[in-house]
Amino acid sequence: MPFDDDEPVFRRSRWGTNRYEYNPDNPVGCTLIVLTVVFVAVMMLLMVNHAGPFS
Repeated sequence: MPFDDDEPVFRRSRWGTNRYEYNPDNPVGCTLIVLTVVFVAVMMLLMVNHAGPFS
């Protein structure tokens, strides 16, 4: 199942560390992944163009 509400939003990293990562099997986790990518892309564009808080 691609989206399951019973899945946790965060899951432990599979790299053997104590870090957590977004769970793409949960709709909220998938939304957080998309929002994070969009936010980082907008911030990178603002930095390159010296606009907004980077002016």
